[in-house]
Amino acid sequence: MRDNEPQILTSILTQNSSLSQIKERISALNKLSSVVHDLLPSPLKPQCRVSNYRQGILIIEVSSASWLTRLKYEQSKLISGIRKKLLPSLSSIQYRINPDICLAVSQSINCSSKNATMTSVLTATSANYLYAIAENAPNKLKKQLIKLANHAK
Repeated sequence: MRDNEPQILTSILTQNSSLSQIKERISALNKLSSVVHDLLPSPLKPQCRVSNYRQGILIIEVSSASWLTRLKYEQSKLISGIRKKLLPSLSSIQYRINPDICLAVSQSINCSSKNATMTSVLTATSANYLYAIAENAPNKLKKQLIKLANHAK
């Protein structure tokens, strides 16, 4: 049976309690996260976050596959930088795609959220170019180009 009796706050916060272990884990992950963000180029910083570290493997969440590709170019720099600054025992990095990161990033073009609507406007000049291209295009493509050009404002 579980021990559900009220406990004194000081006994919950002692070094051997699970709450203090959770607190230490959170502070370690926050420190690791700040090191990773310092090593990332500025466009990647809002698109990535440290998810976990276990058994020598760092797990980083990325907002999309395109950002993941850009992050993989930085992998060797990340691993060597993290090893120098904080974790000499780091063996590898695993990546996870988490689209929810986009929701935290406001005003991002590469992220689409349910609440944000992005409108694009086709200019009259662009429409004229499409009409000109459509003149020499095959029939199927011609119909599509004209349909697209008709959306100009």
